[in-house]
Amino acid sequence: MKTLLKSILIAPFALLLLGFALANRSAITIALDPFALFDPPLNFTVPVFLPIFLSLILGVLLGGIAVWFSEGRHRRAAKIHLRDLERQRREMEELRREKTLPPLPPSTLIG
Repeated sequence: MKTLLKSILIAPFALLLLGFALANRSAITIALDPFALFDPPLNFTVPVFLPIFLSLILGVLLGGIAVWFSEGRHRRAAKIHLRDLERQRREMEELRREKTLPPLPPSTLIG
C-alpha cells in the first residue's frame, strides 16, 4: 500500500522534473573565478537545468544533515530510556524468580 502511494505521488513529480529538464536544455557558462571578467580560466558550459537540480539536491542533503544533528539529543535520550527499561525489566524478572511467580510476557516495544 505504501509503495503504491509513493508511486502515485512520485510519478507526477518525476514527470514535471523531466519536462523542466527537457525545456531548459540550452547551455550556460558558469565561471568559478569572480575576478576574471573576460575569458575566466575556471568555467564550465552546462545545461541550465543541471545547476538548478544540483542546488536542489545539495539543499536536501544539507537539510537532512541539519535535522539529523538537531535530533541527536532525542535519539540519545531514547537510547538511555531503553537501556533503563531493560535494566528494570531484568530486575523485575529476578524478583519474580525469587518469589517463584510466572515470568512476564515478552516486551512489545518498537525500536
